Amino acid sequence: MGKFVNLVKNEYIKLMLKASTWVMLIILLLASVGLSAMALVGQKQYETYNTSSTEDLIESYQSEINYLKDVKTEGWEQEVEYNQYLIDNAIEPDWRTDAARIMFEIKYHAADYGISDGDQLVSSIDNAVKGTDWKTYFQTAIDISAKAPELIDSSDGTITLYQYCLDNSVAPYDKNWKYSVALQLESSKAQLKHFEEQRAAGQQVDTEEMETLEENIKKYEYRLENNIEFDISENNNWTDGVFNFWSVFSTSSMLVSFISVIVIIAAGGIVSGEFSAGTIKFLMINPVKRWKILTSKYFTSITFGYLAMIAAFIVSALSTMLFFGADHLGASFISVSGESVKEIPGFLYVAECYLLNSINFIVMGSLAFAISSLFRSSALAIGISVMALFGGNTITLILSQLQFDWGRYLIFSNLDISGIAEGSSMFAGQTVAGALAVIAVHMVIFLLTAWDGFNKREI
Repeated sequence: MGKFVNLVKNEYIKLMLKASTWVMLIILLLASVGLSAMALVGQKQYETYNTSSTEDLIESYQSEINYLKDVKTEGWEQEVEYNQYLIDNAIEPDWRTDAARIMFEIKYHAADYGISDGDQLVSSIDNAVKGTDWKTYFQTAIDISAKAPELIDSSDGTITLYQYCLDNSVAPYDKNWKYSVALQLESSKAQLKHFEEQRAAGQQVDTEEMETLEENIKKYEYRLENNIEFDISENNNWTDGVFNFWSVFSTSSMLVSFISVIVIIAAGGIVSGEFSAGTIKFLMINPVKRWKILTSKYFTSITFGYLAMIAAFIVSALSTMLFFGADHLGASFISVSGESVKEIPGFLYVAECYLLNSINFIVMGSLAFAISSLFRSSALAIGISVMALFGGNTITLILSQLQFDWGRYLIFSNLDISGIAEGSSMFAGQTVAGALAVIAVHMVIFLLTAWDGFNKREI
């Protein structure tokens, strides 16, 4: 064991003495910081193009008024008065816009809905809107729904949401996380009910979307029951326009693709470099078996990738914290497994993403190592492995589009373990167990090839 440790130490010393190694590590660390900086720039641009001022809002209301007065469609007077009301009271899109619409519907069509106290209801809603008294309006809306269900339809979950807000004193504003979760919960329930009705009527429905809705309902209910403000599963991709620590840090796992290139370069030159430099003879005169020398080189290549990955993880976390703050650091990633809802700490979730992505550099590093040992050419080993790394997805896509089912047995089709687990693989019926079996078979082939190339050939 001591000899093997010394061999690994020697390999690390040789690896770290190379200027190219330090260049790659510096680029990796700069990329770790740069990803967070790029997200910060994206946030600024998003806010510039998606933040509307009160003036912009009023302008849109006025444009609608001008359009209605020009075309004079049926009921245009009601719509003009509604939009003018929004302008006069500087109402932004929230519960008040819905309240104002209901108010004018009652004002113009109370008799059509069988409402006898229309003036009183209009006055009550008007006072609630102007006084931002959401409790009064919600209770009024619940009462109206009971008397005139055609006016306020309870099937979309609106009335249930109103009752929840009243029972739990949840103010209906976007910044109130409980309201946002409750709103998503009722919306998901209404969509799921609609799908179930379609299926009962014999219509074709999207079963995957139904399953997603069912999972979301369980997560939303779990969050409300356990008072969980922040869920990383809804904040794990800043490209969706969500900018916070977790949405940016979660995407840093894409850096593993660059680490894969580093591992390929290290593994592709660690054996062939000895032959091209002529140092292999000095290595072989040591009283150490060949398999130990080969194993130490392979171990060094792969563990170097993991050390680089740990460095990228830490630097990404610190730089993201610097740019986006440290809010919700103790948050968890919530997922649904069967009938149960599970939580895992956020940092553990991101670490799992890194580890799952590391399968790429293990496999491609092993391919480069095998080619390097067999042909003793760094350029060939690195070139083929890099092409396989970046071209594998394209090959898989082409084969799946051509419906060549045998493509599922290629190594490229089985590297996205997380995607296969979620059922989003390119070939139907792929399982995690099957993917791991395919990877294992290829790994055995790669390592046996490296063994043959290094142990059975003359120096």
